[in-house]
Amino acid sequence: MPPSTRRARRRPPTLRDVAEIADVSIKTVSNVVHDYPHVRESTRTRVQEAIAVTGYRPQLAAQQLRTGASGIVTLAVPSLNFSYFSNLAQTFIDEAQGRGRTVVLHTTSAGRDEEIEVLRGFRRRLGDGVIFNPMQVGEDYLAQMEHVDQPTVFIGEHLSDAHLPPGSDYVRIDNTRATADATAHLLERGRRRLAFVGAMETTDPAPHSSSGLRIEGFRQALWRHDLDPARAPIEEVADWHRADGREAAHRLLDAHPHLDGLVCGNDEIALGALAGLRDRGRTVPGDVAVVGYDDSPEALFAHPPLTTIRPDKQFLVKAALDMLIERINGYEGGPRTITAPHELVVRGSTPEG
Repeated sequence: MPPSTRRARRRPPTLRDVAEIADVSIKTVSNVVHDYPHVRESTRTRVQEAIAVTGYRPQLAAQQLRTGASGIVTLAVPSLNFSYFSNLAQTFIDEAQGRGRTVVLHTTSAGRDEEIEVLRGFRRRLGDGVIFNPMQVGEDYLAQMEHVDQPTVFIGEHLSDAHLPPGSDYVRIDNTRATADATAHLLERGRRRLAFVGAMETTDPAPHSSSGLRIEGFRQALWRHDLDPARAPIEEVADWHRADGREAAHRLLDAHPHLDGLVCGNDEIALGALAGLRDRGRTVPGDVAVVGYDDSPEALFAHPPLTTIRPDKQFLVKAALDMLIERINGYEGGPRTITAPHELVVRGSTPEG
């Protein structure tokens, strides 16, 4: 296209453009944009009409220079490939938007080094603070931190509140109790030959890993119902995806053909286990009952619908944002810990009571 026929890129409207249309000073436009009270109502109306005509939007960089805050918070999660984290991210986005804030998503799927980068405040600051679900960074590393580099709220279950660095808070889920509740549900419906599916293949498990905490809850429930936890199979998986659950179900049935209940580390594993049981001609819940964890959107539409633990995501999200905003606004007290509630959602994959 010849240069003379190219359409010039339209520049974004500025404060000056609004000021010229409204016949006021740039300072007055700025006062209206930032909702300062000492502006005559007639002037405010004229400026707002000029803003509507021009389509002017305040620049984030200018706001950050003026106030020191961007209105942006970062959510750092291990991966969006898991439906739990993608659903949680959407819940954070919806809640933050209702509070006039924007969420930037960041995944730490690259591993431990990336998690450490989050703790150090990123190479370039991505907002006013961060909500962070760590998976691989160790508690020893956190214990050595004198202070976090930006307002931080941890979520998940991989931490001990005894090791939280100053300047941070923690919203946790009681994974041990939740999995004990799921296991007790099967035991109270007459199942006695249970297995846990979801131990991670690692030689150095984190003391507060999801896998470890949920196995502990499984074993506690067995012990409380007078069963020997050491006799219950704990099946390892390479990851917590559906294919891993399907493969694990086949291995378990080969080694323990008389199993009548599976407690799964998450819903992804449970959905895979349901497929594996169908492969082998086992009925659910007639032959084998199955319970998951997370109450992912797919759980309701499984065949049969999946009984699962439902963490209160709304509670978690609101509590995390509340504490983060308090930190952003200057709260400097010691680390705080809040436990989000959970409930067992009973569906067709477990017997009726």
